[in-house]
Amino acid sequence: MPNPALVRSSRWLGRARLVATLAQTWWRRPATPTRVVLDLTRRCNLRCAMCRTWARPGREELTATEIGAVLGRFDQLCWLDLTGGEPFVRSDLGEVFAAVVDAVPGLAVLHFQTNGWFVDRVVEHTRRLRARLDAGVELIVTVSIDGPPQVHDEIRGRAGSYARAVETARRLREIAGVDVHVGTTLTQRNCEAVEQTWLALTADIPGLSRARWHFNAMQLSGHFYDNAALGGLRAAVAEPVAGQLRARGLPHSMTELMESVYLINLAFVQRGEPSGIPCQALRSTMFVSPEGDVYPCHLYDRPLGNVREHDVIELWHSAAVAEARRDIEKLACGGCFSACEAYPAIAGAPIEALRATTRRAWTLLRERD
Repeated sequence: MPNPALVRSSRWLGRARLVATLAQTWWRRPATPTRVVLDLTRRCNLRCAMCRTWARPGREELTATEIGAVLGRFDQLCWLDLTGGEPFVRSDLGEVFAAVVDAVPGLAVLHFQTNGWFVDRVVEHTRRLRARLDAGVELIVTVSIDGPPQVHDEIRGRAGSYARAVETARRLREIAGVDVHVGTTLTQRNCEAVEQTWLALTADIPGLSRARWHFNAMQLSGHFYDNAALGGLRAAVAEPVAGQLRARGLPHSMTELMESVYLINLAFVQRGEPSGIPCQALRSTMFVSPEGDVYPCHLYDRPLGNVREHDVIELWHSAAVAEARRDIEKLACGGCFSACEAYPAIAGAPIEALRATTRRAWTLLRERD
């Protein structure tokens, strides 16, 4: 059994390392990305209403060895998000996790998401991953749940998916050192069922706090979700987001603070305001597809090269990336405030984030009165 005092000390050192690494992005572009979103697979066992990643033709996925080789080139990488599709459909996911741990010794935050269908597989691989990771690495797992049982199963396209997701969340919460969140994507199909969803979650996942319930507004993407034709499912979510903020109360950790800042600004972006917080795509962050194609982020459909054909550091410093970054700064990408891009934007532009958040928080307080 690890010494609790040593674990706490390692966690604080890890957080300090994260802040120190991200702080350099406040005044310059780092030599390598500090945060990467790695899409492990387009395959998925579910057929969600708001996502068609499973329908997009894919080429051969990066192997665990290739993933380790790419990530190992990023000597300033401290924040890694693994996503899909459903990552646990990969038969070699254990090898992928091992490659990640070996390749990125400076990692401070590792996050992955799952639909929770493969209960035993998710729990076992997460347990092994936690054991391999340094105690100072924050391991965050998001289990996707989009409504009470019937609503969730209808959205996810498979009966029994809610029951498996909540069982996965319950069992993951039993693993020491794993920060388990529930993630809900708000669409026309569930935005009127937010409170019913919360009642179901609290009944089925005892001890779950509102601070561990994450909201995201539905996003459209050609290369990631393959859902550009599904815009009619998007919903106005400013009201449920504001309600979630009130219910969460004051934040008590760095993760909770980041989520509160994200929600405050999301509420106003949903009202039609620009975020006012500069995006970090291609300044300090990068997206890599399952086949190795580099994109600015999971939404901007602008391929910049493939890691099987080019050295990834040369890509990071290429003219194509520099041009794409200039276009992002001009909002030629269309602009967004998706959670995947909002978190690094907040961390990479704290003064702008503080200014925008303070003004908007006061506005919300006045509206309550």
